[in-house]
Amino acid sequence: MPAHNTLRPGGNDGAGDPVAIPVVTSSRGQHGRRLRRAGAAITAGGVAIALIAACSGETTSSSSEGSSNGADSIVEAVAALPTAFAYDAGAFTYEGFEFQINTQAQLIRNPIVTADRADGSQEQDFFKFEGELAESYDVSADGLTYTFHLRKGVKSFAGNELTADDVLWSYERKWNSTSVAPAISAPAITDPAKQFKKIDDYTVSITIDRAGDGFTLLSLLANVSGDIFDSDLLKQHVTTDDPYAVKWSAENGNFGYGAYVLDNWKSGQSLTLKANPNYWAGEPAIKTITQRVVANPGTRTNLLTNGDADIAVQLRPQDVNGMKDDDSLQTFNIDSIEYLNTNINIKKAPFDDKLVRQALSYAIPYDEIMKQVFLGRADAMTGFINPRYPGYTTDGLRTGSYDPDKAKSLLAQAGVSGVSAKILVENSIPALEEAAVQIQSYAKDAGFNFTIDKQPATAVQDQRSNGTYDIQLVTDKAISQSPPYELLLAFTKGSPLNATGFANDAYYAAVDKGVAAGDPLSEAAGTAWNEAVKIWQDEQPTVPVAFIQPNVVFGAGIDGYYYRSDSAIDFAALSKTQ
Repeated sequence: MPAHNTLRPGGNDGAGDPVAIPVVTSSRGQHGRRLRRAGAAITAGGVAIALIAACSGETTSSSSEGSSNGADSIVEAVAALPTAFAYDAGAFTYEGFEFQINTQAQLIRNPIVTADRADGSQEQDFFKFEGELAESYDVSADGLTYTFHLRKGVKSFAGNELTADDVLWSYERKWNSTSVAPAISAPAITDPAKQFKKIDDYTVSITIDRAGDGFTLLSLLANVSGDIFDSDLLKQHVTTDDPYAVKWSAENGNFGYGAYVLDNWKSGQSLTLKANPNYWAGEPAIKTITQRVVANPGTRTNLLTNGDADIAVQLRPQDVNGMKDDDSLQTFNIDSIEYLNTNINIKKAPFDDKLVRQALSYAIPYDEIMKQVFLGRADAMTGFINPRYPGYTTDGLRTGSYDPDKAKSLLAQAGVSGVSAKILVENSIPALEEAAVQIQSYAKDAGFNFTIDKQPATAVQDQRSNGTYDIQLVTDKAISQSPPYELLLAFTKGSPLNATGFANDAYYAAVDKGVAAGDPLSEAAGTAWNEAVKIWQDEQPTVPVAFIQPNVVFGAGIDGYYYRSDSAIDFAALSKTQ
């Protein structure tokens, strides 16, 4: 393992013996930093809250929905509410991620740093790890066994203490109740029943097959796919038809060890989170979070500028750009890993010919999309994986450029005189349609005649799953920032996440070569990642357009925002001044 970790694995410290490095138990709020103004540190407190089980449909509680008045409450204007309350229950939307990171917790997490760019905001350091539910971990001398030492006395909102049994049962559930966890966790985690072992009530070991998968393992454990559940509570709701209470947890939100609990739910209207008095890092400064559904992004913007909301998310790039010079508001400048991407259905003619896919890569007006759609709040891409991976190089890779003559030449080589196809976009993300319009306009001169197919999220997913789309414009990212994870996530042969149908043995061999290097952040591994991306760029199953900045704006009185790999907001890191 590399020496990039804050919570550094032992095993190669000179003596060859594992060394556990403890982590200070501190509030995440202390990591926060606003772009324009420093704020108060998070403080801990204790407030008794009655448990109100969240359920589908409408529920009510005696508590207020919260307002933007008061230093301990925040109102967030959102586009929608979560479709489920657990990752393995189908909570894959932005709203689902935001709910999970605030109500759940993982064994470890990424620490917070300042972005390495002018006026950079706070963001996660994707290449280091620190303790969360585990206060430390160590690694065997051969790099194959990771042992996690759980914090003692950590309790869920229901009052059940975290133990090794919760860790093992959580992963048993992930593997036996959903196909998503195995698909995103391989090859680091392939069989928890064999790899996970309870040493004692507060110690768990995880064994991997290859030392080079260790960084991927840690990255997986540090995001929502690694949520640890209160197994005592969930087992109370197990049924014959629902042996792991997945259906129950899709509709009931309070079964984790996170900083907040679900207090109030009004279907299609709002939800309220309350601070968890049992949170291991101390009760957060913000006691109440109210998410109010406002479907129109312009209206979300108005609520923020009028002071009726403290935070607005999933805004239009032009609205964010228009607020960047307003001293009463905050926009953020980060090294984004989220990007605008074009998925191509390579099993469908004429896109089954790589020359046509290469032609498409020259038919996209990258600069115009960055200027006209994202108004400069975007960065050009070379390849598709994070160019800031330590040890990685983009040498020999092509940065996207619009060249209609080149596109026509490639179509001619393919024996295709023109291409008529649909661009599939999700109708709840304004920037997607705007970018699709740019592509539709400019691609005509490159031999492509596109129509735009706007669909709700469920219909988009159906077309992806059924393989009926032509090309899809989507915002994408890898929430685990491990090079082999990012290279394989959407391209593993037979994976349900492989929407393009791409499979290439030489590509997989290059990824295996990088893993075999041992340290995925070494130059030796970086050369292999470069080799894999060159193969991908030749085959062109996707065409990434640009890294894009988060379309989130805060009121000036909110401190502590940092950019996460899942793009969601960690409310426990926030504080508020009047």
